[in-house]
Amino acid sequence: MLQRKKNALYLIVVGLLLAWGMIFPIPGLADCPSGEKLQKGIKKVFPKLQFEMIKTGPSEMAGICQTQIKVGNQTYVLYSDQRGDYLFSGNLFELKSGRNLTMETQQAANRLSPEDMHTLETLSPFAIGNGKKVLYLVTDPQCPYCKQAETLLKKWTADLTVRFIMLPLDIHKGAKEQCISIICDNKGIEGFDAAYQSNNQCPEGIKKVDSSIAFLQKKGISSTPTFIFSDGIYISGLPPEEELRKKLALP
Repeated sequence: MLQRKKNALYLIVVGLLLAWGMIFPIPGLADCPSGEKLQKGIKKVFPKLQFEMIKTGPSEMAGICQTQIKVGNQTYVLYSDQRGDYLFSGNLFELKSGRNLTMETQQAANRLSPEDMHTLETLSPFAIGNGKKVLYLVTDPQCPYCKQAETLLKKWTADLTVRFIMLPLDIHKGAKEQCISIICDNKGIEGFDAAYQSNNQCPEGIKKVDSSIAFLQKKGISSTPTFIFSDGIYISGLPPEEELRKKLALP
């Protein structure tokens, strides 16, 4: 008798949960529109946009679905209702933790593979620090925010090794030739900080800089400074010091 009552109670609870889910969608269980439906809608609203549908599924927020699309070499997150009648973009924050869930999803989708990280190591012409933790700094010798990033990272070189990757931007006249000459004349971080430049444009230097530019562009990295962490996640721009320290798990 007791067991039958327990079974009956179990069925009632399950029924209530299912009914609740129909009225108030549960994160991870909510139905989402098909990728085909959203793709047609995006093409209708943005007819000139060249993109690739990656995947569609529930977001962390009840009743809201997320879609990942690839534009060029970057993956972006969009949101929709469960029917696929409305589409919007923006950042989804978890208020309890303060986490930017949209940013985290995009970073994970665009992260570099272990093979990519190995390629980065071969492209780095010089480094600073002797720490066990490794960070790659994508930089340009004429980028003012890169100088700020370097100054910040130099404070942590006891615990951190920073490997530099050259990405001279087209808006900085002579930056590419500057990077090449620093490599060709083996001037290292000292020459980089001193804005060293010569007429030496050796084939080895040209190849390393051109290879760095091509590799980074293929991965969707086109701005400086960009911080590439050992897990393949990268952040473009100069984040607050505490955010960077936390990501690096530094004391």
